[in-house]
Order: sequence, then C-alpha cells, then structure tokens
Amino acid sequence: MKFAHLSDTHLGYRQYGLQEREDDFYYTFNSVVDNIIEERVDFVIHSGDLFETNRPSPKALLTFQEGLLKLRKANIPIYGITGNHDTVLRKGFIPPQALFRKLGFRPLSAKRPSYLEDDICITGVPYLPKSMKPLLMKKIQEASKKAEEYKKSIIILHQGIDKYLPFDYELETGELPTNFNYYAMGHIHNYINEPYGNGKLVYPGSTEIWKTNELKDYQKNGKGFVLVDMSGDIPETERIKIDLPREFIKKTVSYNKLLAELQELKNNIIKLKTKPLLDITVEEGNFSTQEAFDTVHKVLDEYTSYIRPHFYPDKIKEELEIIQNEKTLEPRQLIIKKMSELENEDVNHLAVDLFDNLSKNKLPESEKIAENFFNEYFGDNGLKVSEEDIKKEMETIGVFKTEDD
Repeated sequence: MKFAHLSDTHLGYRQYGLQEREDDFYYTFNSVVDNIIEERVDFVIHSGDLFETNRPSPKALLTFQEGLLKLRKANIPIYGITGNHDTVLRKGFIPPQALFRKLGFRPLSAKRPSYLEDDICITGVPYLPKSMKPLLMKKIQEASKKAEEYKKSIIILHQGIDKYLPFDYELETGELPTNFNYYAMGHIHNYINEPYGNGKLVYPGSTEIWKTNELKDYQKNGKGFVLVDMSGDIPETERIKIDLPREFIKKTVSYNKLLAELQELKNNIIKLKTKPLLDITVEEGNFSTQEAFDTVHKVLDEYTSYIRPHFYPDKIKEELEIIQNEKTLEPRQLIIKKMSELENEDVNHLAVDLFDNLSKNKLPESEKIAENFFNEYFGDNGLKVSEEDIKKEMETIGVFKTEDD
C-alpha cells in the first residue's frame, strides 16, 4: 500500500501582490498532482492549508477541482483536513474543501474523524489554535483509541510542535500518542522526517516558497511531496522533489563593489527561463540607502519579477550587532537576567515559573502560581501596592517602557 503525502499548497496566494506568483502556486500544484499520478499511488493525504484562505478565489477552486478530477480519473482518492489558513471555526459555515466531496475529496472532520483505506485506519483532526488545546488533545486521544482497533494507522494533523517551531506551537514534544504508524503533519513549511513512536513523523513542507525563511531548507531539500510505502512494519518514505517555475534568489552584495556584483548577478539571471524573485542585501560601507535602492532597481528591474531589498550601511550594522548581542539570550534567560536586578529570589522564581507555564498555555497552573505568591506575600496583611507603584518599578528595571519613552 503506497500513498502520497503533501501539505500547505496555499492555492490562491498572491505573493507580493503578483499575479504571476499566484499562477506559480497553481502550476506547482498541477505538477505535484501529475507526479503523484505517475507514481501510481493508492491514495493521497493533504495535511491542511490547501487554500490560502477559507474564502478562496474562483481560480483557486477551479485549480483544485481540475487536480481532483485528474486524481479521480486515476482512481486515487484524497483525504485531508483544514489548516490554520483555510479552517472555519464559526458555526454554520463549512470549509471550502467540503464542496468537493462528490468529486473524491474525503475530508476528516468532527462528523467524520476517520476512514478505512484497505486495512489502514486514517484518522485526523483539523487545525485547532493553542487556545483550544484541551479540545485538540481530546480529539487526538479519540483518534489514538480508534487506531488501536487496527494493525496500521495514520493520523493527519496541522499543528506546530515545540521541537520544530519553538515560539508558535500547539503541541509539545511527547504529547502525541505513540501508537500510529505514520504522522502526516502539516503547518511547518520545511521538510522534516523523523522516527516517532511506532513509525515516522513527517512534515512534507509547503509545495512552493511561501516565505523567504524557507529558502535554506529549499536549497537542501527542495519542494514537493513524500511518497510513503506502508507495506512493512515501519513506513518507508521517499522525498519527491518538484521543479518550481521560478527561482527565488537570496543574495548579499558589497556596496564597495556594487555595480560589478550587480552586473555579475544580472548575467546569471539572464540565463534563467523565467524572471526570478530576488531577495538582496546591500552592506559594507557608509552609503545612502536611496542611492543603493535606485542602483539595484536600475540594473535589475528589467530582469526580475520582484526585488526585495535590504540595506545595512556600516553604521546601522553596528547598531544591529549591539541589539543582537542582547538578543542572543533565549526569552527565559532574558527574564532571569532582568529579574536578577531586583535582588529578590522569590520574585525571580515567580517570573520564571509564570513564563514556563504561560509559554505552554497552562493558564490554570499560572493562575494558581500567581494566587499562591500573592497569598504568601500579602495574604491577610492588607499590604496595598498600587498599579502606579508596580508600573514605576517595572519601568526602573526596564521590563517595559511608558508611551512617553
């Protein structure tokens, strides 16, 4: 039994407001579908963010419909969930994916949380925000219980995990049940493939470059989907890369050699089939950003689809390095550093405990910690501390500044 796993296609996304970028996302989706059919898979899994929004344009809907019809003709069903971009949390509204049930799309939802494909149980939970984590965990446990009835099982999720997305996650490492054979993840746009529990946990990544912070992973792993063979006890996976219709170039040049480096870059760009997107940084030397901006655009405008420039003269770079040195500490370390200036160990512990719990969305625990601290310090003594006093103290240690600052 073999299937294709993809995610985060973001149909309808008009990057930088460019029609050609929206068309690139459609082109790549069609390429993925064609490659999936060539691989002769038994079914497809899509792990969310099929569309850029929950109200996609007619062209985005039509593109998905055309791909779905091609899969249907090849007798390949597709299972999927909604992601954070295309989910609908309001009562009485349906996600756009639901429009395609009759064409072979099989959505996993509260009403239909699982399917059976041959002898494989396919379960899934549509995206839920961190504020709804208790419900998310309940649904995941229900899926785990359902999976216990079968020898092989897959869970589809569109959630961030702290190990891979430290500051914007819904799940912590180890919170997922371990009895699934394959964890078909979505939401993170980089390619991740690791052992977990009884099988493998895989983020196939987005099919196109949605943000520039994906470029490093793209250069290493490309964009595409994952081919999964469920025949053995442990799933076997293969990364299938797709050629993107447009290059996304990230380049840093020296202002001291600006014209020469821009000319060299232009000569390389001219060789490409389509106009690329260019993320360019100009640094070294003290220069006028307006002058550098004009020079970059004068030399490269004609040969690029879009230029995203950044300018760091020596003066600005020095200031950024000073700021960066302060930011080398993790948030938890910064809190410890700042609170140590109070010279009150109990308050230090309070700040760290609150950070640890609030960053994991443990609101009841946080409220209890704050309540215990208040009772211990103030209790029945009736000590009054005004909001203004607290504000002044916090300003003194630099935790926050007033609007006047």
